[in-house]
Amino acid sequence: MKIIKKIGWITLCLAVFIGVFGISAYSKAKNIFGGEFFAAFALQGAATKETLSKDEYNTRIIDVKYIKADSTIDTRQVIIYKPSGATGDLPLIYIPHYSAEEKTADFVSYIRHGWAVAAPYQFKNDFNGVLETDDLVFNNAALYTLRHMDGIDKKRIAIVGGSAGGYTTLMLNGLQMGTVASIASAPIANVYFNFHEYFPAADKVNRNSGLFDFKMPIQGMVSKAFQPINDKIKKDDARTWEAISPISMANAISNPLVMFHNTSDILVPVDQITHKYTYAKNDGTLPKEFVPKLPSTYPGILSSTFEEMANPDELTIKYSRFANNHVEGVLPYANTLITININDDGPPTAKGSHSAPNLTGSYDIFPYLEDMMKRTLDNTEKLVPQKLLLLLERYQGESLALPAHEGVDDTVYGSLAIYQREIVDELKMWMDSHTKEEMDSAMKSAVSKISDSNKQQKYNKTWQVILSQIK
Repeated sequence: MKIIKKIGWITLCLAVFIGVFGISAYSKAKNIFGGEFFAAFALQGAATKETLSKDEYNTRIIDVKYIKADSTIDTRQVIIYKPSGATGDLPLIYIPHYSAEEKTADFVSYIRHGWAVAAPYQFKNDFNGVLETDDLVFNNAALYTLRHMDGIDKKRIAIVGGSAGGYTTLMLNGLQMGTVASIASAPIANVYFNFHEYFPAADKVNRNSGLFDFKMPIQGMVSKAFQPINDKIKKDDARTWEAISPISMANAISNPLVMFHNTSDILVPVDQITHKYTYAKNDGTLPKEFVPKLPSTYPGILSSTFEEMANPDELTIKYSRFANNHVEGVLPYANTLITININDDGPPTAKGSHSAPNLTGSYDIFPYLEDMMKRTLDNTEKLVPQKLLLLLERYQGESLALPAHEGVDDTVYGSLAIYQREIVDELKMWMDSHTKEEMDSAMKSAVSKISDSNKQQKYNKTWQVILSQIK
């Protein structure tokens, strides 16, 4: 009976997936247990008939080494796309976690804007299960490698990611300086809520459904890929759950970040971003008691939304509701570091995914990206106290999000030596257009707000070590 039910589940999921996303999605759905299926959730823009010919761009595949959580060295690859005939240092769009989808309108526009594009090469489903550990280190390593390559404009690197790639986008923004701007669509902001609590609750709804009445087929297809995260981290290890959740770094964002989220999202519930526009009920296609809301009973900051953890002076929330559920127009953004765009596409619905099944259209992201590329890093990055403290923490080898390894290989990303070099490089780049005195004053001010005097003294010593390397 279990085998029959599983076959029925797969058949129904495929049918609904094709019905929701269109017959053209079958090429992804047929690889249901591989990376291509999950890349469909990368939110990289709408598919387009106007694809690029192979003579319009060239590609290069590079190796990126990094140290895994088990202290072994792994090598993954990054693919770099450049417009044919392009010379000099190009602006770069980095797509984290997922592989780049070449047959999308956004990808076509990136290349025709004269920008380079880079992304992990040959995405595998297994990478979802190490999203917050090895995959996070790899994506940081990839960004570090790209910043040090000839032909890339280091002051015009933007990150654009969606879903799990949106999670990585937020983490890269929280952990690093040096990104001119970012866009995160439907990002996972609270890992504990999304993976440890919400996904198991949604899976339970599916298990209690009839053989041919699975309530949330799309969610059911996705959640198992992230189960290894739950298996690794203990439920009561709040410190680790916080460290790997972007909410813990919401007030450390130091570069312009635009987020986009739909109210109906049943893969990444919007309530972890903001409580303001969460529906009190689902649309009736789910059990009455099933409402994807962030409880107030979790330990530490794990009951907090991204909005609640961000600096209110650097946060703007914009609400939209489109006629006929057709998204259009320019992606809204404000002068604050963070802009959160909430699109009201209705309440959570069983057959949805990151959006309601009838949602169409998309924002034009290019006016925002063009503006940020024109400003360059010199004019978009700010010295944010919490970011500076995170850099000091990582320099000391005490970051939980990016654990430092010693005695493995000091030339490989993930080693304490490379983390320390990276931090010095990022601070030096900021000083290309600012003064050493500004940096020193900002760092000392940030450290002075630490209540623990011993920790404050340690951070001041670390800062003096870093400062001696910055000329």
